[in-house]
Amino acid sequence: MKNNSSSFVIANGRVLMANGDVSKAAIRVEAGRIASVSPHEKAADMLDAAGAYVVPGLIDIHTHGIGREKASGDLRAYAAQEAARGTTTFFPTFFGPPNETADHLRRHLKETDLLRQVPQVGGFRLESPYLAAAAGGLARDLAPISQGLTDMLLKAGEGHIRIWDVSPEMAGAPEAIRYLTKQGIICSLAHTQATIAQARAAVDAGARLVTHLFDTFVLPGGIDPDPGVYPAGLIDYLLVEDRVVCEIIPDGMHVHPILVEKTFRCKPSVRLVFVTDSNYGAGLPPGEYPLPGGWGLARINGPNDGVRLVDREMGLCGSALTPIDCFRNAVKLFGKDLGTASCVCSRNQSLLLGLNKGEIKAGRDADLLILDNELNVLYTIVAGQIIYRCEGG
Repeated sequence: MKNNSSSFVIANGRVLMANGDVSKAAIRVEAGRIASVSPHEKAADMLDAAGAYVVPGLIDIHTHGIGREKASGDLRAYAAQEAARGTTTFFPTFFGPPNETADHLRRHLKETDLLRQVPQVGGFRLESPYLAAAAGGLARDLAPISQGLTDMLLKAGEGHIRIWDVSPEMAGAPEAIRYLTKQGIICSLAHTQATIAQARAAVDAGARLVTHLFDTFVLPGGIDPDPGVYPAGLIDYLLVEDRVVCEIIPDGMHVHPILVEKTFRCKPSVRLVFVTDSNYGAGLPPGEYPLPGGWGLARINGPNDGVRLVDREMGLCGSALTPIDCFRNAVKLFGKDLGTASCVCSRNQSLLLGLNKGEIKAGRDADLLILDNELNVLYTIVAGQIIYRCEGG
């Protein structure tokens, strides 16, 4: 078919329907949206899926880098790397000194005509500076909450900051969360030793997301229950707090598979999302790679072992996952069906951010993947345009 056709049919695919069933069907695409899904469709332009799976495009709301690209680098090159891994929407995530983050935001917006030239980019995410602990980052990346700093970063983002991480125990956290929420920004609880009361105050103020649950979350000091008594902690609260969506890094190493299953059983079906938290090196073959920005040498041992800092005793600085790894792990590592995998890798992100994506249904954006039997990406389609085609596909 023609790459630039505005109207075509994806035929002969095993389509993941909106209800979670997989059925042989044809999808008509018109003007960037799904026009219809039915057993048979005819069109002058056809894309033959030849029995492959057709699923919603993957959405990554937490990614610092992929391949040899970082969020601070070239967004077009970043988007191309994401397309080859099945990503139809992603949110470049910044973790750095506030002034540097502001500079990156301004440059990206200028270079891409306010993101119009990179339709895969749904907006930006700020993981720093409002964190109580840097974890894999650096102390220079952190700053106290202040109205002036908040407004400076908002101005630099020109309305394109969609997610902002905040540690709930920081002074002024509820007020900042309330203010950012009024700007239409999703606030996420992150890098925290907060008490349950502090976390609940942040949720009451409007926080609706939890950054990589189980990672950088520890019990606050001072809890001394009677011997043999299990102390209720922050994670217990977040697992039963239905107002928040919880992120999981699904490589089986950041979070033990038993804890992943626990989260599936505790959270309502729409309140769990898989994220890569990927860093420079994700998707590259095993080996050692110099990280940009003076971060040192990184070791990659495969998608499920993380990006590890050789100079920091092999400590983690993000994952080596790509979005299609998350999708495959949902099925092959955690034993979920395709419908559940699609929910945690696409639909739930769409619901959280109010996107017209995440399911194959008439009226939705035509952001689609065609996958082979091993869940490898054959085609990535964004708004009805093929942006990636596997060699030989």
